[in-house]
Amino acid sequence: MSPTTTTTASTTASTNQNDPQEIPELKTYPATTKDDLISALRLVADSVAQQRQTAARALIFHPLWLSAMAAVIAIVYKAMYTNSSDLPLIGTTSAGCVMAGLLVVRGLTGGYIEEAERVGKWEWLFPASSTGTEGEEKGQEQEVLVTKFGERIIGAVVLRGVPAAAEEKGKVTGVIRAWTVERRYRGKGVGVGLLEEAVEVCREKGWEGPVFDEEHANAKRVLPGLFNGGFERREKRARKVLEGVKKRME
Repeated sequence: MSPTTTTTASTTASTNQNDPQEIPELKTYPATTKDDLISALRLVADSVAQQRQTAARALIFHPLWLSAMAAVIAIVYKAMYTNSSDLPLIGTTSAGCVMAGLLVVRGLTGGYIEEAERVGKWEWLFPASSTGTEGEEKGQEQEVLVTKFGERIIGAVVLRGVPAAAEEKGKVTGVIRAWTVERRYRGKGVGVGLLEEAVEVCREKGWEGPVFDEEHANAKRVLPGLFNGGFERREKRARKVLEGVKKRME
């Protein structure tokens, strides 16, 4: 597959026409060097770790959690208030309760850091080995596509060809194990470009799909279901974007 190169457009207010600013290239290509693979893996792991912040916000602003904190503060007030001179102490005690609650949130969402550490290991990318691409699971070919802006990798998609069951011999489905873009570049078309390249790879190799892996890098949930609405909406949106890309490229 040949790299796709795009020059990003930008404007500058500089009046010095003799010293134009060089615009870095934006290109997408299969990662083959260990440096590129490590950078892609680190980007995927970072996206998993960032889910902790999303989960923490969902928990803190959930009506159930807010109600619980309000109840705690009400109990503190009722137990400690006798006259207005008690208000400063009630305020500091309530603040302490809020801080304790935030520590609980931190503990409850810590599973995303553990998951990021697991995903960030070479063994996750190549499960059968800790040394290189020869570690791909038997019968499963894998491509890691990256988008580089200048010298910086800002997006990655991990695509694996998964053979069908024995009764459907010869059929292979492209399965997306990870799809991520560095936070500051999200919403600018980089992710869609990666999906387009993934679709093109599947066509070149004669694979079905691609489809998202049910156990992709960002699939793990550490909180109970009622706090995961934001994650589920993102999941549906990602699948919808992929279906739109495939339909557009038919």
